Amino acid sequence: MISRWVAVLLASMIGAALVAAPARADSPMRLDGQITDEVGALDGREPEVTAALDRLRDASGLQLFVVYVRSFDGTPAQEWADETATRSDLGRRDALLAVATRDRAYAYAFDAAYPLTDAQLDEVAAAAIEPALRENDWAGAAIGAADGYRAVLAGQPVPAPAITPGDPDPGDGGGSSVLGTVVCLGITAVVVALVVWLVIRSRRRRPQATPAGPPPISTAELTTRANALLVELDNDLRASEQELSLATGRYGAEATASFTAALESARQDVAEAFRLRLTLDETPGPDEPARRAALEEIIRRCEAADQRLDAESEAFDELRGLESRIEPERQELSERRAAAEAKLPATGATIEALRARYTGPLVAGLLGNADQARERLDFAAATLSDVQPADPPRAALTLRAAEEAVAQAETLIDTVVRAQSDLDTARAGIDALLAEVESELAAAPPDAAAVIAAQQAVASTRAALAQPTMDPLSAVQALEEADTALDRALAEQRDAAERAARARTMLGHALPAARAEVSAAGSFIATRRGAVASRARASLGEAQRLLARAEALATTDPATAVADAQRAQQLAAEAGRAAQSDVHSWSSGSTSDLLTGILLGGIMSGGGRRSGGGFRGGGFGGSGSRARRTGGGRF
Repeated sequence: MISRWVAVLLASMIGAALVAAPARADSPMRLDGQITDEVGALDGREPEVTAALDRLRDASGLQLFVVYVRSFDGTPAQEWADETATRSDLGRRDALLAVATRDRAYAYAFDAAYPLTDAQLDEVAAAAIEPALRENDWAGAAIGAADGYRAVLAGQPVPAPAITPGDPDPGDGGGSSVLGTVVCLGITAVVVALVVWLVIRSRRRRPQATPAGPPPISTAELTTRANALLVELDNDLRASEQELSLATGRYGAEATASFTAALESARQDVAEAFRLRLTLDETPGPDEPARRAALEEIIRRCEAADQRLDAESEAFDELRGLESRIEPERQELSERRAAAEAKLPATGATIEALRARYTGPLVAGLLGNADQARERLDFAAATLSDVQPADPPRAALTLRAAEEAVAQAETLIDTVVRAQSDLDTARAGIDALLAEVESELAAAPPDAAAVIAAQQAVASTRAALAQPTMDPLSAVQALEEADTALDRALAEQRDAAERAARARTMLGHALPAARAEVSAAGSFIATRRGAVASRARASLGEAQRLLARAEALATTDPATAVADAQRAQQLAAEAGRAAQSDVHSWSSGSTSDLLTGILLGGIMSGGGRRSGGGFRGGGFGGSGSRARRTGGGRF
C-alpha cells in the first residue's frame, strides 16, 4: 500500500504539473445544451447567441448547437464535429457548429435528411461564419450561422454579420510559457518514475490483480441504442426494398437474386427484433436480467441485418449505375411524376367521398394524403429541374431523391384507392357477419358470459349502421371478437369439422380487415418515416408477421389463422395511432409545407449525418451506406 508521504508527494507533483501544463485539448463530447462554451469565448454575449438560435428554430424548425473548445485534440475538425454530433444524439432537425479557438479551426455537421445543398452550406460558411471567426468574433460566428441558415431556408440572401473583434485566445490565463513547459516536463518525468517504482514494488508484494474491464452499459443506454437501431434499420429496409423493386423491374429477378436474399434475411432479423421490443413493452415489469438480455438480442439482430445489407450495397450500386443513365432516368421520372400528378384531383375527390361515408383511424390517416403527395411531387419537379448531367455523381444523387419523392407520392395515392376498396369490402361483409353472430346468439346458452358481449356488439353495430357515417373496420373487429367468444361457448356442442368450417368462414372476414389495417398503417409510416418512432414500427412489424402467418395457416389451421389475423388487425391499428401521434408531436408548424414534406417523408435520408461533401439518399444498404456530411476548415 502506498504510504501517506508518497501519496502526498505524488498529489503535490501532479498538482504542480497541472498548474504548469499548457492548456488542455478537448476530446469529442456529449453536449448538454445548445450552447457549450468551454473557454469563455462568448464573454457575456450568450443571450445574443441564444436569441439567434431561437429565431432559427422558430422560423425553420432547425435546432443549431454550438460548442467552443480550445483545441480539437489533434482530431480533424470535421471528424471531431461528427463524433460530437453522434455522441449528443443529434437528430434530423439538429445541426452542430464547433469552433476550436486556439487551433483556429471550425466544422459544422448536418443530418443527411436536411434539405440544404452543399452550395448553400458553403455560402453560409463563407459569408457569415468565417468572416466573424477571422476577427475573433466568436459569438458573431454563431449568430451569423443561425441567421445565414435561416435566410437560405427561406430562399433569401445570406446577411453579412456585424463583426465585433474579440480576444484571439479566450480563456488563456497566461500560465503557459517555456519555463512552465520545462517544469511540467521535469515534474512529469519524476511522477512517471515514481509510479513505475511503486508498481514494481507492489507486484513483488502481491499477485497480479486481474485488470478491471470497462464499466457495464446501463439498461437505459441499451434501451436507447436498441430503439435507435430499430428505427434506422426499418428505414434502411424500406429504402432498400424500394431500390430493389425498381432494380428487379429493370434487370429481372435472376440478376437481383442475391440482393433479394440479403433483404429477406435482414427483414427476418428486424421483424424478430421488433417482436422482442414489443414484448418488452407489453410484459409488465420484466426483471432486469431478462430485459437486458432482450435488448442485447435486439441490438445483435439489428447489427446482423445491417451487415447483411451493407455486404451487398456496393454490388447493388454498380448494378443500378445511375450515373451512366442520367437523361433516361430523368425522363422516366418526369413521366412518372406527371402521371401521379394527374391522379391528384381524383385522389382528393375519393378522400372526400370516404369522409362522407366512413369514420375511424384508417380514414383519419388518409385525410392528408393528397396534400402530402402534392408536396412530394412539387419537390420532385424542383429536384429534376436541378439535375446537372455534367456532374454525374451529383446528378445521380439528385435523381435518387426525386425517385424517392415520386415513389412516396405514388404510395400515398395508391393507399387512398386501396383504402376505398378495403372499407367498401368491410362494409359489405357486415350484414352477413351480423347474421352469423345473431344465429349463434340463438344457439348459445343464455347464461354464457359471451352472450352479453355479443348482444352489445350487435346493438352497437346496428346503431352505427343507422348513422350517416361509420367505421366498418371497427364494427367488423367487434363482431369477430363476439363471434369468437360465442364459438368458445358453443365449442362443446360442435364437432371438429363444424368448428373448422366456422373458422374458415370467420377467416373470410378477418383476413381482409387485417390486410386493410396493416396496409394503411404501413403506407402511413412509410411516407412519414422521418417522424415515426420505434413503438409504431414495432407494432406494425409484429402485425405484418402475424398477418403473414395467418395467410400461411389459412388452409391448414383456420382457427389459429383467425386469431393471428385478429391480433394483426389490432396491432396495426395501434401502430397507426402511435404513428399519427408521432407525426402530430413532430410537426412544429413553423416549417414550410415543402420542407415539412421532405423531412417528414425521410426523403434523401438513409440515416446518418452529412460528410465529405456529398450525401447518399435512400439506396440499398445499411449503416455503411448511410453517408454523413460535415464542412468547415481553418480561419
